[in-house]
Amino acid sequence: MQVGERIFEQIQEPDARPKLMIATRVFGASGQPWMWRQVVGFQGFRKELLCWERQNAGTQPTNDVREHVLPGKLAPYHNDGRWLYRSRAIFNGSFYAAIGEERTRLKELFDKDRPDVILCNFGDIAMRLLPTAREAGIPLIAYFHGDFSFIRNRWYRWSLYRCLHDFAAIVVVTDAERQWLREHGAPEDKIHYIPCGAPTDVFRPVPERSDDLVRFIMVSRLSEEKGCDISIRAFSEVAKVNPKVRLGIFGDGVERENLGELVKRLGLVDKVTFHGFIDELSLAKKLPLHDIFIQHSRIKEGSPVSIVEAMSCALPVVATTIGGITDQIATGQNGYLVSEGDIEGMIAAMQRLAADPVLRKQLGAVGRERAVACHDAAKQTRRLGELVMDVTRMSSMKLQGALAS
Repeated sequence: MQVGERIFEQIQEPDARPKLMIATRVFGASGQPWMWRQVVGFQGFRKELLCWERQNAGTQPTNDVREHVLPGKLAPYHNDGRWLYRSRAIFNGSFYAAIGEERTRLKELFDKDRPDVILCNFGDIAMRLLPTAREAGIPLIAYFHGDFSFIRNRWYRWSLYRCLHDFAAIVVVTDAERQWLREHGAPEDKIHYIPCGAPTDVFRPVPERSDDLVRFIMVSRLSEEKGCDISIRAFSEVAKVNPKVRLGIFGDGVERENLGELVKRLGLVDKVTFHGFIDELSLAKKLPLHDIFIQHSRIKEGSPVSIVEAMSCALPVVATTIGGITDQIATGQNGYLVSEGDIEGMIAAMQRLAADPVLRKQLGAVGRERAVACHDAAKQTRRLGELVMDVTRMSSMKLQGALAS
């Protein structure tokens, strides 16, 4: 180095973007692509992810997100161990609050990484993190997804009542959730209706096929609450009067073996195909090759993304009046709704659509328009991101006001 030579160190400007931490029980689950879309779609934040289990990292990567996976399992909610947990958690303000070593880990993480705001997917996770976040002075947004535990579970309801006023904001995906929260004391200005959506630029219609088969499709987790058995039984009745119908089932789950046996007993092996779980881009190619989407949800439902994907591909939908489905489907406009358990009503709707290609096209076109206008994933993620940013600004202003005083 020559005498007098100066060495300048490159000074990197600090990243002024607010730090957003997204918390959830499981991240990357095959049945929750909407969550991955939101996390990677958020703009203007330094993003961190907190979960207890990470799945499908290969197909749902988060390149610009720092991930924290907590060890151990979540608290027991439904087995015998729940009583001990509840007796300990109650001192933190709810039966779902983090306790013991887990709370210590959360406190250390919040103190070290210091997020500006936390977005918690699902009510139980929001209540789990709230006491620790409140202690650290971090605003927390609760994002409910239509599980309606607050209606069925008195322990959940009691805990939620005590947390409602401490959430910085509350996001719901169904109008029914919004109404329930209003009626039970949630501040009106904190409730925001932002249903999950689908990428309507990815899920698109295709030109009509040349064959004369009528193809029904199911896309869901193969579990009891999705009512897959009812949908298959309804299809069986349609197949008796229309030999040109077929059914494709996409997804996997605990009911896969039972559903396979049901298909055999009903003599539908040559008409029903199980495709298993496929990734988003593959599904976007397969879905529009079908004619009618069916889903007979039972008991609970949020804002089913698979229905929006079908709408986006211009498929008419036959589904139940459960959860946010009533916000997506209008009978006679872009599909048909039946009551839970009404297999005869489902059969009638399926038969009507199978017999009338003009009706299918009309209802499908309306569904596509509705998906683009009201349920596009990018638009919904922007709305959610704007809310998170507003909460961050409000928290910062309050902090500055407190310091000034």
